[in-house]
Amino acid sequence: MATSWRSGSSSSFMSSALSAPPSRGQHASPVDSTFTPTSAAISALTAESSAPQTPPAPLDLGPPGYHATIKLFERTPRETTVYLGPWEIVGANPRRLLWQCSYAGEVLEHFLPSDNPAELFPYTLHAQHRRFGDPREMELYLTFLEPHRIRYTTTDGVLHDEYIEVKYEFTTIEGSIQLQSDIRKRDLIDWFDVDVVWSDTHRRTDSYGNVRGLGTIQRIKLWRDRYSTFHYLTFYANHRRIWKEYLLDDFERDLRQRDDRHRRVQLGARGARRGSTSESHQSHGQSRERRFSATSIFRSRHSNAPHGGGASSSSAAQSALDIRYLGIQFSRNPNIQAGSNDYTRFIDQWNAAHAADAQFEATFPTNHVELPSPYINGYQTRGPPNVNGMAELPSPEMLGSLPPVAEPAYDPDSDDTQ
Repeated sequence: MATSWRSGSSSSFMSSALSAPPSRGQHASPVDSTFTPTSAAISALTAESSAPQTPPAPLDLGPPGYHATIKLFERTPRETTVYLGPWEIVGANPRRLLWQCSYAGEVLEHFLPSDNPAELFPYTLHAQHRRFGDPREMELYLTFLEPHRIRYTTTDGVLHDEYIEVKYEFTTIEGSIQLQSDIRKRDLIDWFDVDVVWSDTHRRTDSYGNVRGLGTIQRIKLWRDRYSTFHYLTFYANHRRIWKEYLLDDFERDLRQRDDRHRRVQLGARGARRGSTSESHQSHGQSRERRFSATSIFRSRHSNAPHGGGASSSSAAQSALDIRYLGIQFSRNPNIQAGSNDYTRFIDQWNAAHAADAQFEATFPTNHVELPSPYINGYQTRGPPNVNGMAELPSPEMLGSLPPVAEPAYDPDSDDTQ
């Protein structure tokens, strides 16, 4: 019975397979001479070939001539890259960094949190964050460590008006240097990568032997004030989470200590800067974390200058340091050519800055007045327009109307000789 069932099943399967036509004849191999494509197959191939294909998204390289970019709504589906062109700083209370964007009708306003330029500190990272690149290129990435208000306006209206962490990416190092100088009204002279900065009040290492100090892995910047021509050092004290700014004239020109092997220097403060313990604690709350204002620098240039008047003594007390020295250990970067490393450049710039400050002995007025920008005497002060290299005076409508001058009547028959 089993044998007969298998035999019957086998013969039945063979007969059905030989007699039944293929179920999908239109997909048979075209090599077969008996293959004839049906109209349905032709229609399917025609429809597939004529279907529109989605082109790849264009590569956005940005418009030509832009200076920097900024990202709005970062890390969200609405993330937008704005291309920024020329800038100017306008207004007061608050000051605004006004960017003319690369596309028509776009304006980006960066509201600066302080009207005092000396209280603004653009931040750039240490070259260690990009070990194999040019250390100078870190200046292309400019940030601010506190949220700032950004307003972005297009032809469709205001698209962004929020406080964000501002991060600019510049196309040139020169553009970044110029913007930092304009924001602070102090020209950025140079910068130096350091491993650690410390002082007698904040030691280089803590009680456990860990390197601490005021800050580690930071970039010190050297500035020259546009008004007073004084030089300043600034850096971010990341272990204190504050910015520190020091006037170079508050330090002796001769280095207190110098270690070329370990790239360390100590800058000695002028005179006795610290007294008893109680005075040290008192000054701790008053001046250690104080940022220098524009008026605190107008004092006698050297400690040996006479302090006969009470005003000069008061100014000197305002700018007195609360430290005896400032220690700096510079970073070693193999990508920098020997002889031009940060340690060597700092010593050269230190001597040059002190020499420049010593040559200028003038005393600046403490209550100087700056006219508001961009209006002076009732009209804009972008400079009179130039016509073929010649300055053109403003029109009478801008200066006000002048009274007419009466001219004497002219008689052609009269004789001038009498």
